[in-house]
Amino acid sequence: MRPILFIFAILFFFGCEKPNSPNENEFIFPDSKISYNRHVQPLFFKYCALSGCHEPFTRKSNLDLTSYSSLRLRFNDVVIPKDTVLSRIIWRIEGRPGFLPMPPTGPLTSNQIAGIKKWITEGATDSIP
Repeated sequence: MRPILFIFAILFFFGCEKPNSPNENEFIFPDSKISYNRHVQPLFFKYCALSGCHEPFTRKSNLDLTSYSSLRLRFNDVVIPKDTVLSRIIWRIEGRPGFLPMPPTGPLTSNQIAGIKKWITEGATDSIP
């Protein structure tokens, strides 16, 4: 009976993952032709457009990330198409000094950050370039 409990304990403790970790493999961006609907929006839904954050009711920093049209309202500063240097969303997801890093659940992967940057570089459209 003890070996079964030991095996169960190992599976329980080592089989668990942090459920909201942005490092999950389900959000892997391609090298180009980033789709807002297939790549960016699902990432936002999982880690940003949550209750109490960037959804229509709370709109922290006056930012709603639940749709392309709501994000488009902030294209003058949060996302500047074709400009990753001045797009503040990049400052946040990279955790630059002086800016609270986002998302608060943990950093995005380098692939996810590069994917969002590529989406902005490609024009930050809601369709594939």
